[in-house]
Amino acid sequence: MAAKKRKKRKKRGRRRGDRASALYYVIVLGLLGGIVFVALGLLWTFAPRASREEPLKVIVQNGCGVEGVGFRTKEFLRRHPGYDVVDFRNADHFNYEETIVIDRTGDLESAAVVARLLGTTNVIQQMPETPLVDITVVVGKDYARFLSE
Repeated sequence: MAAKKRKKRKKRGRRRGDRASALYYVIVLGLLGGIVFVALGLLWTFAPRASREEPLKVIVQNGCGVEGVGFRTKEFLRRHPGYDVVDFRNADHFNYEETIVIDRTGDLESAAVVARLLGTTNVIQQMPETPLVDITVVVGKDYARFLSE
């Protein structure tokens, strides 16, 4: 008979423990849910834009010194939808070996798309306080990747 009483006592103890464990799991799941909620909120806030409704404003700079490369690059980009080349000019010098795409607004995804179009992997980010354009393209001596002679 003593053995039966012990078993009953153990079962009662387990039930109290089961309630405490269930409460513990509910609290842990609630905390994890809160963390996931905050993480998704931050991701939504700081994630790059997937697409744009208005065309990207682009400035093309000739960084290789070959006459007409800036104009031809402007024409090349305008043939592709989604790009508004607002100006083309000479760069600060003509010693750029490779073409560089510069993101001016924090939209690295769009800059990467332009870089792929131009056959380069050189993408950097320089964001002025008040950007006048979305992207600057500095055409280097590797312009033959996207411009045919």
